[in-house]
Amino acid sequence: MQFRAHLVAAAAAGLALYPRSLRRAALTALGGVLIDIDHFLLYALRSGDWSLDGALRYDKRRHIRIRPGDTRPRYGSLRSMTHRPWFSLPIMWMLAYAWPGLRPLAIGLTIHLAMDTHLPHYDRQAWKRAGGRCERCNLPGLELEVYWIVLPEHGGDRIATENHAVWCAACAREVYRSQ
Repeated sequence: MQFRAHLVAAAAAGLALYPRSLRRAALTALGGVLIDIDHFLLYALRSGDWSLDGALRYDKRRHIRIRPGDTRPRYGSLRSMTHRPWFSLPIMWMLAYAWPGLRPLAIGLTIHLAMDTHLPHYDRQAWKRAGGRCERCNLPGLELEVYWIVLPEHGGDRIATENHAVWCAACAREVYRSQ
């Protein structure tokens, strides 16, 4: 998801939940985008470039397919543990329970992480079919994820289970480079 989509969704939720409190609505919007600071920090630590302009330029080009001759560095996933719902949400909601003033921030964070949830990950048929192995390289014991076989932007169906496969990250990179 893009920063703008998170901001709009969290701001709309904040205004809907707190129509009489602009401060709480703004805190909800802030909670929806503040977590993205980890992307900037990971980019800066990996690249050595601490400029916001450099990070924004990198973000624009990192989603573009690598073309032959493109030698610009790629820095891998720019997601830290804070983008894992099982890690961030319990901590944030416990803090919000202890300090009710943090509830709008917790709501914004929850909205952000819900928008980032990769729905194919929950395809039970794909997981059952894979049996704990990468469906491409057939190696067990790797960190696996459900991926689209044909990306939706290339005409693949988002929902059809026939377009989902359980792959390791290396196989997914290899498949997506060829698309």
